[in-house]
Amino acid sequence: MEINEDILIRYIDGMLTEEEAVEIKDWRAVSPANEKMLEQVYFTTQVACRLRVMQTVNLDEALSRFKSRIHKKKRKLALRRALNSIQQLAAMLFIPFFLLSVYLFIQQSQGNVRMLTVRTNPGVVSAFDLPDGSKVWLNANSELRYPSDFDADTRRVELTGQGYFEVTKDAHKPFIVTVDKNYSVEVLGTSFNISAYKDENMIETTLVEGTVKLNVLSGGKQMTQMLRPNEKAKYRKGTGKIKVVDVNTEYDTAWKNGEIIFRNHPMNKVLKTLERHYHVVFDVKDNDILKSIITARFKDEQLPQVLEYLRLASGIQYAVHKPTAKSGGPGISVIEISK
Repeated sequence: MEINEDILIRYIDGMLTEEEAVEIKDWRAVSPANEKMLEQVYFTTQVACRLRVMQTVNLDEALSRFKSRIHKKKRKLALRRALNSIQQLAAMLFIPFFLLSVYLFIQQSQGNVRMLTVRTNPGVVSAFDLPDGSKVWLNANSELRYPSDFDADTRRVELTGQGYFEVTKDAHKPFIVTVDKNYSVEVLGTSFNISAYKDENMIETTLVEGTVKLNVLSGGKQMTQMLRPNEKAKYRKGTGKIKVVDVNTEYDTAWKNGEIIFRNHPMNKVLKTLERHYHVVFDVKDNDILKSIITARFKDEQLPQVLEYLRLASGIQYAVHKPTAKSGGPGISVIEISK
């Protein structure tokens, strides 16, 4: 089950099945980021609910009935009842008024627009819609920041990791993906893949259809590079240089459908991809192993099956060690690779 805001709202409203609710609870327990995302969705739904309640209150009519009761009763009794009515009215309106105040404060403090963040855990691919209807797939260990509503001139998002975008066309609002302080991708309506993990020196942009413009800042000068469908741009961070090659886009986008495809990939890149997908760490004992070239296609295979294929394809030996404090985090196994 894909975890997105719609699913979380249904969970909060108690509209999920028991099995689905258990999945959400397990997802929530995986990381503090998931816990925070659920809290943000809950707070937003509560604010919206309270606002709807406030909109249904006719204050003029309520005040008119209140005055009428005062004139019909004795002054002392009317005063006592007036005080009770005021207390009840204050109790009824205080909570939504408080929530509204907090909501408006957050809106004002962030320029009337909330910044939302979607993060994916290792081995998880998340799909969701942006405010303009554009669709996004996030690969494992990735993050996308975007506003709750795009401004009048641009649709700007920030990506860390790998994402696939199907952008809704809008000739008046270019869609801009910022992935590095010196690198961004600008489009109007198109489908493309970006790989920009922090622990890699290369940013890769693969165009599936449409047109994209790459903006690169180098030495204080802005440079641009246009891409055509079935082209990939390789940019080495900090160099200002872009290399464009023809590719089969299936290899770079298969991950969004749960597949991993290697075609003449060096072993170092293969192991890096498998680390993110299976949430493990590889300890390579012989650097010559990294020179091996791998071609393979995996879908839904368990890690032992993948390791066995690598052993047969490249002659490596492997040993899986249980998670320790030094392995990089709880639940992360270390896989020793040797000749």
